[in-house]
Amino acid sequence: MKITAALLLCAFLSPAAHAKKRCTRADADAAQAVLDHLSSWEKIDQGHRRYAQCDDGSISDGFSEAIARRLVDNWDTLPTLANLIKKNRALKPFVMIHLNETLNSEDLEKIQVLATSSCQPALKTLCADVKRAATEGLR
Repeated sequence: MKITAALLLCAFLSPAAHAKKRCTRADADAAQAVLDHLSSWEKIDQGHRRYAQCDDGSISDGFSEAIARRLVDNWDTLPTLANLIKKNRALKPFVMIHLNETLNSEDLEKIQVLATSSCQPALKTLCADVKRAATEGLR
């Protein structure tokens, strides 16, 4: 019985279990309401943790725009993103997939330039990943 309970607990706590969470109407409404308040990497991380299951359509577009605004308008906050990624590894792919074709091409081009010319040495890998994602978004 203890083994079964332990297996169930592990399954419940695994990332795959969270990825299969359904986006309810209430979740979607709450996620939509949060989009206008994603003014920091911490808030983007919180939004991702709470509403990743709703990352589709206009909600996904809202996350993309918030991520682009952080990078284009507040590039100097990239170290904060790097620290949050250390605590939540799922945040990095979330950020990268949102650097996509739904964004303004001028923003994606500026992100490429910033990732190339304004990267702190300690963030070289993250900058390379950001540049690669922005380049893919332009294709």
